[in-house]
Amino acid sequence: MLQKNPTLNEWAEYWLATYVRPVAKPSGYEHYHDNLHKHILPKLGSVRMSRLTTSKVQAFLNEEALHGNLRDGGPLSAKSLKNMRVVLDVCCKRAVADGYMASNPVPATVYQHCTAPKVEVMSDSDQKILEEWLFQDISLLNAGIIMGLYSGMRLGEVCAARWRHYDARRGCLHVEDTVRRVTRFEKNETSKRRTELVFSSVKSDSSDRMLYLPDVLNDLAAMQYERFHEITGRFPGPDDFIIFNSQGGVMDPDNLSHYFGDVLDGLGLPHVKYHALRHTFATRAVENGVDIATVSGLLGHADVTTTTHYYVHPREEAMRRAMSSVEPVTKNYVPKRTHSIPCMEEWDHETEASPARICRRRRHVGEAAAK
Repeated sequence: MLQKNPTLNEWAEYWLATYVRPVAKPSGYEHYHDNLHKHILPKLGSVRMSRLTTSKVQAFLNEEALHGNLRDGGPLSAKSLKNMRVVLDVCCKRAVADGYMASNPVPATVYQHCTAPKVEVMSDSDQKILEEWLFQDISLLNAGIIMGLYSGMRLGEVCAARWRHYDARRGCLHVEDTVRRVTRFEKNETSKRRTELVFSSVKSDSSDRMLYLPDVLNDLAAMQYERFHEITGRFPGPDDFIIFNSQGGVMDPDNLSHYFGDVLDGLGLPHVKYHALRHTFATRAVENGVDIATVSGLLGHADVTTTTHYYVHPREEAMRRAMSSVEPVTKNYVPKRTHSIPCMEEWDHETEASPARICRRRRHVGEAAAK
């Protein structure tokens, strides 16, 4: 039992063990634990709860904003600062409810509001280059990229899909599970931290959905079924994975994500996260005439506004096609182009950048794509 006036460190450990760990998903617990132990407690942990004031919390937030980056001691992003403030707010709110604080000092603090990140959507030309690479050699890892690109599924959902979720007769997949690599917290906090793959249900009731797969993914499933037999010597059972590794086990989502980045680098494409495949799927679906409500259901969103605000954005090629249809009613308009305008390009011939180091996997992708 805690003393009457514990330190923030003592209260936080009690709060994590009593109110967070029993109910939170492993990834959620990791989020609270890391924000507390990496940022908050090293600076404020020795402060008694009765002396944790708004001015002290504000001074802490200001310092973290300037020097909170653990890698280089530089500024901390607005998003990271917001997450940290939310964790401390929830922690102190519970302390007030349990009688360990008179009031919560966090709500009165101020911070720089973070802007929504730019939505990453692959262009038509980049998607074509990626598709040509994927289909010339549908490796086990490439299969995981293809699944995300043509289903809109999240990375963890792709890796957690099992054969019992797939109805081959109807060509549909029940999305109900996800997998993620999280830190395994030992009782002895000083021991070496290890990670493990943790399976859980999808993030919300609306995310639990039935997807009718396009032909490209039904064909991929048939290929994966045969390939599993070739690799393991047996046909897959209900609990085996549709997207699997070279031993027939679960595909590590972190490995698939890193591989996707290597593929983009090897092909000379702009770097985007694996989640950009989901944004690309949604945007492409709307451009092809699928209504927003249906796209929202395919993505597993509870609210259509989430789909329109975060996922569906016009791409440059779509806007170019739309504007090309705009013209005067009369055909006798002026001015008309008689000469082409040269493109202005700036070249810096004075300095040449040294060639970047490329890992073997990225070099292999680039060389194969050039053949």
